[in-house]
Amino acid sequence: MSNVEGFCLKCKTYGPIKDGKEIKMANGRTRCAGFCSQDGCTGKISKIIS
Repeated sequence: MSNVEGFCLKCKTYGPIKDGKEIKMANGRTRCAGFCSQDGCTGKISKIIS
């Protein structure tokens, strides 16, 4: 996944999604899901990309 950025609700920061994967949702849209890239944060990030 190219450098997609999203907002982490756990640590309240905006940054790149680590280990991002494209997932096709039931409504036909695509989202990128992965983990927060900040040190010590284990939050999950999901962002709709199309």
